[in-house]
Amino acid sequence: MHFDALTLAAVTAELRATIENGRVQQVLMVDAHSVGMEIYAARQRHYLLLAMQPGAARIHLMPEKLRRGVDQQTPLYLLLRKYVRGSVLARINQPDPTERVILLDF
Repeated sequence: MHFDALTLAAVTAELRATIENGRVQQVLMVDAHSVGMEIYAARQRHYLLLAMQPGAARIHLMPEKLRRGVDQQTPLYLLLRKYVRGSVLARINQPDPTERVILLDF
């Protein structure tokens, strides 16, 4: 699926309604190009996938629990686990509606 600015605006609205002000319970490497987060918000667990594949980057909620897929720990994963795990996802923002950029403020 192609993620254009309009699609990202819809995903941003869904993420705001679902996981904004939620606490990050767990951060894990799903595969070599994807990071998953378990976020507890509104008395439910939600699973956020951040995929960074070249040509297929995306962010979306998953319906089921994410599983760790690789044992290799990348520097990005270690930083996310250190600073993001246990924090609150305070704000989700798309600064410019014509760009494919989303900001997650913890």
